[in-house]
Amino acid sequence: MQQVFAQIVDYAGLFPPASASMLGAVAQYAEYRNGPDRALLGRFVVAATRLEEFGAAAASLSREATRGAPWPLTVVMGVNIPDGLALIADYERNPPVPSAIEAVELRVGAPGEVSVIAAQLATRWERYLEVPHAEPYGPLLEAIQAHGVGAKLRMGGVTPDLFPSPRLVTRFLMAAVRTGVPFKATAGLHHAVRGLYPLTYEPESAEHQMYGFLNVLVATTMLRLGHEGETAERVLRDDDPSAFARAADAITWRGHRLEQADLLAARQSFRGFGSCSFREPIDELDLDRVA
Repeated sequence: MQQVFAQIVDYAGLFPPASASMLGAVAQYAEYRNGPDRALLGRFVVAATRLEEFGAAAASLSREATRGAPWPLTVVMGVNIPDGLALIADYERNPPVPSAIEAVELRVGAPGEVSVIAAQLATRWERYLEVPHAEPYGPLLEAIQAHGVGAKLRMGGVTPDLFPSPRLVTRFLMAAVRTGVPFKATAGLHHAVRGLYPLTYEPESAEHQMYGFLNVLVATTMLRLGHEGETAERVLRDDDPSAFARAADAITWRGHRLEQADLLAARQSFRGFGSCSFREPIDELDLDRVA
């Protein structure tokens, strides 16, 4: 079952609510890369404006901490794409540590913007365009599919208004599966199963219903197997951890058995998610208890 969750968590410790220092985030990522759950760890997420800072922090670590394969990076770009590309080019000319920019992410607002953005981004990168919380998703994802890029959906944040409704997420998943667009999720998805969780790590933090990445994976799998959107929305709303029974070769949700092959196929749609915590989602997943 570990294959199903391979490289599913992109570590975004620099971003809220963790908002770690660069040195702290880099040191944590180095620890995770050499830890027992490294197979589940994806890329290090960094803003283009902080690439130089990242390089300096990574270079300050011991040689042992940065050993192994080059660090895979996801670079988040702002609205000024030429400036972002210039920062990437500056970094790639002389990276302080062995690293490889594998993916770039930036926002898109309308179908007509997709071609303009895609034309500026090198095809050697995986390219993910963050879509707004607005229907209909069909035209936007069709444009994204036509230009060979992926989509990204923001699943929450540090305030309740940043969380899209289950119906809206369902509509996005339906459009992504129908068009064949690979997608990533970000923010508010660092728990395994939907539930009421603190919005931040502050002691007096307010709580809100947050999505679970298992819910998203199972809902995506169900849609790919031909189930209706109503079923997918029920999966997204389900906050009972016992409803997601895991075995060595399958996940069963309320009587629906999803084989490992089905789940692996769904990962071609749901590529992974960014989380400011790596341990939180992985510890909740608890693969050790899978028979």
